[in-house]
Amino acid sequence: MNTPEDDELRALLHNAVSDVQPERGLDAIQQQTQKVTPMKRNWFLATAGVAAAIAIVTGGVAFLNRDQTPTAGPAAGTSNPPTTGSVTPGGNASDPTPAVALPVYYLGDTPHGARLYREFRPSELQDTTATVAALDAALSGGAADPDYHSAWPASTSVNSATYAGDLITIDLHGDVHDRPAGMTQATAALSLQQLIYTAQAVVQKGRPPVQFLIDGKHTDQVLGEASSEPLSAASADSVQSAVWIINPAEGASLNSGFTVSGVAASFEANVPWELKQGDKVVRQGFATAAECCTASPYSFTVDAPPGDYTLVVHDDDPSAGEGPGVTQDTKDITIK
Repeated sequence: MNTPEDDELRALLHNAVSDVQPERGLDAIQQQTQKVTPMKRNWFLATAGVAAAIAIVTGGVAFLNRDQTPTAGPAAGTSNPPTTGSVTPGGNASDPTPAVALPVYYLGDTPHGARLYREFRPSELQDTTATVAALDAALSGGAADPDYHSAWPASTSVNSATYAGDLITIDLHGDVHDRPAGMTQATAALSLQQLIYTAQAVVQKGRPPVQFLIDGKHTDQVLGEASSEPLSAASADSVQSAVWIINPAEGASLNSGFTVSGVAASFEANVPWELKQGDKVVRQGFATAAECCTASPYSFTVDAPPGDYTLVVHDDDPSAGEGPGVTQDTKDITIK
């Protein structure tokens, strides 16, 4: 029998992706099952717009829908949010050192090549704006999840980031005009999208284009990619991962019976999961996403003995193992 808490969680999960527009249906997925090749299985997350702040609170950790920026979020390795601070998206903090959770995009490897994953990173804003802080976090690659990274040159930083006239301007500092040796064109293009999605997520003004500068000057290219004109966000199904774990966060310490929530675009809305210790599967099951084949919320609960675990959530593989493989997200957690 459903409890009021179950109904509330279901409603919150629905709201968390209610602004996601499906881009592909079952017919497209069935066509893909005939022949699955890398970079063609595009059941990835559809573009998330900006809605009113809707917090999903599970196990004491606050998260907001898609790209919404919370005023407080989880610090790595804890289920307790840091001190709340008041922040104007893209602007200066009203408190000199408020603790805020900033949405930051990182690169993560999948069977279909690198894709974007998002993580809320805690930050104490001092002499910087929320947008600059989030972009610096994206550039540094210092994600709590070790599966996420950045491909930007280590010396890269952000001079400024502003939003005006429906345009985001990001002024970069560093040797980023040309593509670094060893970086592929696909990685360079995805790295620009990493900053575009991060800036748009913090500014919360939809998907405005982004103009890149280098040390205050317009540039014909960044990382070898054309950048004379403002750049738009690529379609989410081409750059974002098919599966995200939203809650719990990497390094979370939880009680048994905790709830896992996220979004997935999976065949027949099937979302398999495992709780593992090394190669040993301790618990496993299937969740059902709200919709088939498009980015939709899922949730399930996990009961297990105390210990350190790796939580694995992935999409379903309609190619019966003949394609490139499943896309997954993982979190290392501790059950108290």
